[in-house]
Amino acid sequence: MKKTVMGILLGAAFTLSMASCGETLLTDEQVAAEIAAKVEEGKPAIETEENALCDEQFDARVAEELAKMSEEGE
Repeated sequence: MKKTVMGILLGAAFTLSMASCGETLLTDEQVAAEIAAKVEEGKPAIETEENALCDEQFDARVAEELAKMSEEGE
């Protein structure tokens, strides 16, 4: 009798625990909010990287434009 009661209780506990760990999906608004938050979080790193790249290429780009302008003036 004890084993039967324990089996039923364990079965019920297992069933309840499995039912409570179901996957909860986000709503469209929550997904959009998560995406926006991650984009805002990543912007400073991207801006820093792009600014460094721009600064690195600046002199070469200026020289290239000056060369084009001098060729057009001839």
